Amino acid sequence: MNRPRVQILTPLYNEARCFDTYVEAVERVLLSRSEAEYRCLLVDDGSTDETWELIQQQCRASPRFRGLRLSRNFGAHTAETAGLDLCDADAVAILSADLQDPPETILSFVEAWRQGADVVFGRRRMRGDSYWRVLTSKIFETLLRRFAMPKGSKFATGGFLLMDRKVVECVRQMREANRLIFGLVAWTGFRQAVVEYDRQRRAAGRSAWSVGRMVKSMYDGLIGFSGTIPRAVTILGAFFSLIGFTATLYFLLNAIFFNPLPGWSTIMVILSLFFGIVFMILGTICEYLLRIYVESTRRPLYFVAADTAEDHLGLRNGRRD
Repeated sequence: MNRPRVQILTPLYNEARCFDTYVEAVERVLLSRSEAEYRCLLVDDGSTDETWELIQQQCRASPRFRGLRLSRNFGAHTAETAGLDLCDADAVAILSADLQDPPETILSFVEAWRQGADVVFGRRRMRGDSYWRVLTSKIFETLLRRFAMPKGSKFATGGFLLMDRKVVECVRQMREANRLIFGLVAWTGFRQAVVEYDRQRRAAGRSAWSVGRMVKSMYDGLIGFSGTIPRAVTILGAFFSLIGFTATLYFLLNAIFFNPLPGWSTIMVILSLFFGIVFMILGTICEYLLRIYVESTRRPLYFVAADTAEDHLGLRNGRRD
């Protein structure tokens, strides 16, 4: 390739405090390079602060920036989807606005890509997050790697990655409502590479990526990419059914051949236990029914309220067909 085009895709939600630092780092590290043509697509995921105003100012100041504003907060993965739907570069790199993932690593991504990799994942070698965040992330990655991702996949959680244009085209075809971009990218297959890096602390502000959101992403990953949960519930139901049958046989034989035990406490314990298992199984079924309903409605994934590349404001959408 001779001077390939690389799009830097960054979703933003209330990132006004670190926006200037982000722009300075991207311009210094990436846009100043000559071996590739870097451009930056900023997707405002319905921010309530002045993030969109700052994006507009930056896009007016530099033609290498483009801004997209969604009509409301749809979530980071949907915002990334909106950006991927617009990208027309040879490769796309996803970079967070808080600079915990250093822009310098993208240079290594591009090098691995030019050597033949279609997907390059960033794997955290060191990170300055809290113990609980690190632990949750490790559990998340272990479960997804074991039960959800294709065998041999080199994926890493966190969404710091680069993908070739043909991978972008594949991801665009997947329009499910509950999305994990790095999971979808890993699921496509292709030639994958890994670049290790040291994760930094946020440049400013507070992360919206809470432990609760991380747990939800883990849940979405297991539901969306694996049949492990329904199988586990089936096995659990069979296991407790066996226990229930054994307990019933024991109490029946005890009542016939021995002195029956005073049974109120025993009955209540057994009923509570097994009704809990039944409701858990019903809850799992309802979760899948809800997801089937959401997918069957085929609502657009997002709406675009504004685009700095257009002279007028209008509504477009990320339709799921």
